[in-house]
Amino acid sequence: MIEYSAATRGLLPPLKTQVLVVGAGGAGLLAAIAAGRNGADVTLVEYQGFPGGISSTLTWLGFHDQEYRLVVKGIPLEIVERLQAAGAAGRFALDPKCSSALSLDNHYFKCLAVELLEAANVKLLLHTHVVDTLRAGDRVAGVVVEHKSGRQHILADVVVDCSGDGDVAARGGAGWAKGRTADGLVQSPTLVFRIGGVDRDELIRGCQDWSLVYREWLDPYPELRRKWLKRLPTQDTFIFGGFAGLVQRAIDAGELTSPQTRIIGVKTHVPDEFLAVTTRILGLDPTDVESLTAAYTSIYKQIPEHLRMFRKYIPGFANAHLREIAPLLGVRESRRITGDYVLTGEDVVSGRAFDDVVAMGGYHVDIHRPDGTWVQSQDTQAYDIPFRSLVAAGIDNLLMAGKCLSATHEAVASTRVIPICMAQGQAVGTAAALAVRRGVAPREVPIRELQATLIAQGAELRQSLGEPNWSAIEEVGQLPRQRPAGGPAAPVAPLAAPQVPAERWVR
Repeated sequence: MIEYSAATRGLLPPLKTQVLVVGAGGAGLLAAIAAGRNGADVTLVEYQGFPGGISSTLTWLGFHDQEYRLVVKGIPLEIVERLQAAGAAGRFALDPKCSSALSLDNHYFKCLAVELLEAANVKLLLHTHVVDTLRAGDRVAGVVVEHKSGRQHILADVVVDCSGDGDVAARGGAGWAKGRTADGLVQSPTLVFRIGGVDRDELIRGCQDWSLVYREWLDPYPELRRKWLKRLPTQDTFIFGGFAGLVQRAIDAGELTSPQTRIIGVKTHVPDEFLAVTTRILGLDPTDVESLTAAYTSIYKQIPEHLRMFRKYIPGFANAHLREIAPLLGVRESRRITGDYVLTGEDVVSGRAFDDVVAMGGYHVDIHRPDGTWVQSQDTQAYDIPFRSLVAAGIDNLLMAGKCLSATHEAVASTRVIPICMAQGQAVGTAAALAVRRGVAPREVPIRELQATLIAQGAELRQSLGEPNWSAIEEVGQLPRQRPAGGPAAPVAPLAAPQVPAERWVR
């Protein structure tokens, strides 16, 4: 952290902006677009050479809740509809565990992202690294960046940390937590890769052979399983989490050495393509360069053996080939910035409503265990994300969205998925623009004005959620709320979290 002063020894001339967004992943992209559309002068900083971050490499999960209602709308849904209209995305695939899945052309999405940023008059700086945070009393004055042109200060009225790791907030002296309460370990990360040359029909036949158990969540529920397997041939996108027996054969033969025991992934809307989410690293510290480097080098060694395993053991993959490796490691959890409220696992599981709701979620609590294989899961009800969880405690002008929101280890296991991060991004971008317009700190923006603006721009804040989608429940099926003993995963025991008072909160 650097105490800001006007001195610029050896620096390029400072860049001044009203709203600075750091990180152009799903959260940051939407924050910048929303702030720009609401009239602010916006600068978006990204260290990669493209906008979209990890959202431009993955299938998007979690637009719906587990009652098949759209809980993420607004600009994220607008993007989906534009991708679909361009033939660059499949249909929403409703899913009894993951709520919904959307498969998209990840490269076309990058092109669309640039188009949307330009339309919102956002100044985009790529290949730009934030190296420090400028602090001025109770405010974050801006950041110090390095890029091809040199070192530069970027000064802003409102700063939005969408870095994923909470870099701006942490370097600016904000409070933060990381990982599980007991030991600080974060969820295990994955480097996804795309496989081409898949025989879709043969793969579906393998899935329908239930002796192979391609999706473990369905195993205890024969009627739901029957309905689901019957629908598979009509689905352009469907999710995997199983084939454990086949994977074990590869492990027993010494052909698979990575810490993975299931086939996790998505059959995408491209007929011969599969998105593999099978690589895994244990013990990563995403804020340590040596740990990150070791993770990447280890995981690049995993991909060839995973591909060989697919070809030898998994139905439909005999002629498969490596099509693409994502440019970014999928880090599921890093620093979580302490906000005016800390969202808890119990909040998301119980579907808690908040008076200051600015975004919603409905994805299950999905913890990729930091010290083992497979996942720990608990279902949720449609829940609210309060604005207080997107406002950094003790700092007047710092907002955050995405993985680094103010939440517990358990809660972020749901809020971390791309559509919910995007919804958070639209909320903070809109709040930042309103704060600039009023000349106040973001937490002093009247919450009703912020909510009304978000609703007018299409966001879902329970105003149109309605009843469960009974027709979809009948067609697709639904996992029961109470799991039988010995089900696929033990329930999560959410941990309580402290609430940080917000004395200046304006209702």
